[in-house]
Amino acid sequence: MKRRTALKNVLFSAAGMLTLPAWGNAWNSSTFTQISSIFTKSQAEILDILVDALIPSSEIIGAKDLGTSAFINRMLADCYETEVQENFKIGLETANNLAKESFSKPLADCDKIQRKELLIKLSSTNNAQQKDFFSLLKQLTVLGYTTSEYVLTKHYNYVMAPGHYFGCVNV
Repeated sequence: MKRRTALKNVLFSAAGMLTLPAWGNAWNSSTFTQISSIFTKSQAEILDILVDALIPSSEIIGAKDLGTSAFINRMLADCYETEVQENFKIGLETANNLAKESFSKPLADCDKIQRKELLIKLSSTNNAQQKDFFSLLKQLTVLGYTTSEYVLTKHYNYVMAPGHYFGCVNV
């Protein structure tokens, strides 16, 4: 290896090591929530209602309280194509329209039992687009909920580095 190449690699590595802590500290919960929403205000409210209906709050925190809607927004914006995003938005509007048809009131005014009935209708429909919407909604809600810090630490007893390392012991 040439001396100049080695020196250049060492300098770039040192610069990376100096900037890495500053970059890592920039990521926190407040920067996560600053991402602009792909949903309109009414669509975001419908999403909150459906997420809360899927995993409601009880003696433990529910999906809405853990911010699973923000997780779904981020996942859809970063990991899914525009076509899937648009179908998801249409699915949210369809859920609200289905509530209006079934219960003569918007989804926001429905009680928990009516919301549960609506979820059952969405899951058992013959419409492929509605079935895909509900399947994606359910998958992302469960993924966002089960991978949240609260669930991992309080219910799964997840520990980042389990056990203790004893480096120098007599064999």
